[in-house]
Amino acid sequence: MEKIAVVGAGITGLFTAYYLSASGFDVEVFDKGDIASGTSGKFHGMLHSGARYAVTDKVSASECISENNTISSFARWFINDTGGYFVSSNREESDYGDTLTKACNDAGIPNYDIDVDEFKKIEPNVKNVDRVIHVPDKVIRAYEFSAAVAAEAFMNGTKFRLYSPVASVSEKGGKYVLGIERNGSLHYEHFDLIVNATGPFSGEFLKLAGYGGSPVMPSAGIMVVFSKPIVRSIINRMREPSDADIMVPYDGLSILGTSAVIVDDPENFSIDSEDVEAMIEDMSSLIPLIRNVNYSRTYYSVRPLLEDEGDDARKASRSFRIIKNGEGVFTVVGGKFTTGRLIGEHVAKEISKETGATIRIENPDLNSTYERFIEKYGRDDKYIAKAMSRIGTIDEENAMRSVAYAISTIIEGS
Repeated sequence: MEKIAVVGAGITGLFTAYYLSASGFDVEVFDKGDIASGTSGKFHGMLHSGARYAVTDKVSASECISENNTISSFARWFINDTGGYFVSSNREESDYGDTLTKACNDAGIPNYDIDVDEFKKIEPNVKNVDRVIHVPDKVIRAYEFSAAVAAEAFMNGTKFRLYSPVASVSEKGGKYVLGIERNGSLHYEHFDLIVNATGPFSGEFLKLAGYGGSPVMPSAGIMVVFSKPIVRSIINRMREPSDADIMVPYDGLSILGTSAVIVDDPENFSIDSEDVEAMIEDMSSLIPLIRNVNYSRTYYSVRPLLEDEGDDARKASRSFRIIKNGEGVFTVVGGKFTTGRLIGEHVAKEISKETGATIRIENPDLNSTYERFIEKYGRDDKYIAKAMSRIGTIDEENAMRSVAYAISTIIEGS
């Protein structure tokens, strides 16, 4: 079978590696950092129902609700089914709710109005409420989920080269030659095919490979973290997607998001305190408490948006595209964490067409991944042993995150 390099260990690259290795390909994953250390580890933790995009981006909305259901069916251990609410604070936003409801129905997204007084019992910190619509948004623990997918790929035979940036790409004798930086040295490996799953860096990778750029529009989104549980459910403003219109409960924290700023360099973006204050002020009309709660930190994620809609990051589709460059470089542009599995499946199918091989599309039981991985590889690993020693203690819930870190350490040495 063909030898394939997957460049990028975000959620798209991980699912791509999983499906390809399950189908018998010889797969290696490269990343300049850890698994999910880029965009996939820096979003807001939301497993989208698609409702956020139902009015403006029906394709992406339909993809999201389908993947929400699919991922929930085999990875419930990593998901907190909080539910989501679209909340209006004035008549104009409430009227938009009619448009939202119709769009959700068209996209197959379950939704229903909930009595305002009942909602106030659920979310007492949300004020000035005029109308509420429930949708099946959920919260997903990104790193633990990503580690489970990586573990499944590893158990299929995938090799991981983490903290190993690709420094060069060339062709020789019908093969692709990657120059890999590792421990201060440059190593070369040959591959039949390459999957460019570098997200907002996909254009830079293609330039490195001599193919020019890609139709990617890197868009930075700011997140503001409050170190207390302000909401129990995912709160969405009842309006078209805009800045500061979601609040996500994540592991005892509350995350306010987000913004959409086009950037030239995904690694050279600085968060302006004025933008943060503007986000807080905007959401405070719905959740006044955040005016009086100091936020603990901020961070940002750079989305790899499709540039089809010019330079407006809000209008850009959240769907995805797979582009073939040259004879065997497959570049992924667009997508979301929620649709990473779907994209990986589509990449695998494109490679099936290219090679004539049969692709095996069977989703793993991620609820049992950690147990199976520990049984096979981790019995004598000191990091896993330390994490597992917390089972039955007050910190048991934190133990699985430690296991995820241990899994990353084990596969890194593959």
